[in-house]
Amino acid sequence: MTGKNMLRADFYTSLILMAFGIAALALALKMPVIQGDVYSAPGLLPALLGSVIFALSFIMFVRSLYRSKGKVGIRGRSVKAFVQDPATRRIFLTLAVCVFYAVLLGKIYFPALTFLFVFSFVVCFEYERGTPWRGRIKKIAIAALLALIVSALVTLTFERLFLVRLP
Repeated sequence: MTGKNMLRADFYTSLILMAFGIAALALALKMPVIQGDVYSAPGLLPALLGSVIFALSFIMFVRSLYRSKGKVGIRGRSVKAFVQDPATRRIFLTLAVCVFYAVLLGKIYFPALTFLFVFSFVVCFEYERGTPWRGRIKKIAIAALLALIVSALVTLTFERLFLVRLP
């Protein structure tokens, strides 16, 4: 990606991430505070993360405007180039898999959902259509093994170490 295209990608990505940070912060602030103790509120970490995402994406936004001397903007041609860029597609695919996980959390048994999340994430980003079948099957098997290990470790860590009841 050339420097000009990178500035444009930074500009658009920062807009999307700023919106995501604001949404995360707003949703986190709606979470209840348990017994008046702010530090035990379940929305504390999401609020902090939303704030950090917003702040860092705002810095990226300002930097892209500064480096392009204000010539980066929202135009039909640049939006089309941004959407067709493989890096942008990867970002949207990542968001889709994460939203899939978040929406189904609590509706599907946690270890199974975590397995599906890790498996689909690895397959989405490691699977190559042009490779021989043997290589593809090997990558799928590795993804399944990795998902099984991660799912078991995450579940055991939260249930046994942190004593958190999982959905």
